[in-house]
Amino acid sequence: MTGPLSRLRVVGIFVVALAATTANVTGTWEIEATFDDSSVSGGGFDCAFKQDGERLTGSCSGGTAPLTGEVQAQNITWQLKAGVTQEAVTFTGVVDEAGASMKGRFTIGGTGGRFTALKQ
Repeated sequence: MTGPLSRLRVVGIFVVALAATTANVTGTWEIEATFDDSSVSGGGFDCAFKQDGERLTGSCSGGTAPLTGEVQAQNITWQLKAGVTQEAVTFTGVVDEAGASMKGRFTIGGTGGRFTALKQ
């Protein structure tokens, strides 16, 4: 079969295949963050992610820092408010195909750095 219906069917199959490859990040993750400016200390903390489709919710640091974000295929972005000032921190990264680790960058104010994370 050729024509518009055939092409629509192929597009539909492609969309379903893309949806099936979205990483599942639900669970507890150990995050390690390092600032680009070595005079600013980084460190580690836990985040509990709950994923509903592409939507991401959860919290970090034992529930004291709520987070929101999204997962699209292997790409992940989330934001939380941290510290005494409750300044927004944005994390943008890539989840590995197994859904067991991720890495990327974070920004807070005018600074930022790199992060890695392992699913517990």
